[in-house]
Amino acid sequence: MKQWVMTGLMTGAMAMGAVAQEKVAEKASWADSVKLNGDALFRFQNTDEEGKEARERWRFRGRIGLDAKVNEEVKATVRLVTNTGDPVSDNQTMDNAFDDKNAAFDRIFMTYTPVEPMSLRFGKMSQPWIAADNLVMSGDVNPEGVAVNGTAPLGAMDLLAHGGAFVVDERQADDETMLYTGQVAAQFNIGEKESVIVGGSIYAYDNVEGMGLQVKADNSFGNSTTKKVSTKDGVDTTTLLYATGYTIIEGFVKATINVGMPLTLAAQYMVNTDADAYDTGYLGGASVKLPAGFGVGYQYRYLEKDSTFGAFGETTDFINGTDLEGHVPYVSYDISKNFNIKAQYAFGEKGLDNGADVEVIKVDLACKF
Repeated sequence: MKQWVMTGLMTGAMAMGAVAQEKVAEKASWADSVKLNGDALFRFQNTDEEGKEARERWRFRGRIGLDAKVNEEVKATVRLVTNTGDPVSDNQTMDNAFDDKNAAFDRIFMTYTPVEPMSLRFGKMSQPWIAADNLVMSGDVNPEGVAVNGTAPLGAMDLLAHGGAFVVDERQADDETMLYTGQVAAQFNIGEKESVIVGGSIYAYDNVEGMGLQVKADNSFGNSTTKKVSTKDGVDTTTLLYATGYTIIEGFVKATINVGMPLTLAAQYMVNTDADAYDTGYLGGASVKLPAGFGVGYQYRYLEKDSTFGAFGETTDFINGTDLEGHVPYVSYDISKNFNIKAQYAFGEKGLDNGADVEVIKVDLACKF
């Protein structure tokens, strides 16, 4: 009897141990499949536009993201950010008597990889195309829709391809405004952490011309507009409409090389084939990582009024998303691991025809994890 009892106890203990080990393995597996990331930023910003009072602001930004491995083929991504509804900037201004600030999800998407060279994304996603820099749109814009990406290794060269369809504005009583994208690029791997990427892209907006402005009803961010006047109960209301469509063809090159220190060079050129005039934009930039944690960079930017869709343009440097010309030098310093300070001075002209001089100083203290 005792033997049977001891055998039973040992068997039960072994079974309980196996269950416990299985639970620990499940917990470890869950922890291994989920990764957190994020960053925090504190900014001093001074904006000085000709003809207006200079404005100083203290600002901040917080972002926290989660990447979860669902299985061998599917990954889910979610990110929460400080945001006021602006698709271009997640920065909040310190104001309003210490009130609580808003947060919103700027990324919620799934990535499905049925075969390793190809992946599909569904949802509100990080930009699925290669952006040599921020000429076509701000790097903080997160499009909403579906995208497919593929890579074909060809020796020392990788052939990259992308296609996507994104909803800009859904309308109950009219056709949606859509963005269709396509891109082909070749990446030449010339050494360890050295490469050159050359490619071409198309960003085709559908149903924009003659429609109301996006993001802000009274601000085209530099784009050409027309006016529609409607009358109700004897009161006239004026609505600004886009004067042209936007089908943007872009060519770009980006090189990362080692010249004793990491050097990055980038150039972009674009033309809006839907516009009859003011249809061209281009950008050139360089950055280098110096010894002792220092870095320096410079960018020249030129965008005519209808060269790209202004509401999604990089507006934090020159206020407008288009119709501008300017220079953006900066210097940065790594204070410690994942903790740095950056000072940037953007100066140029907002409005290429009889425009106003603009100067924007930003000093950022940032960390990431």
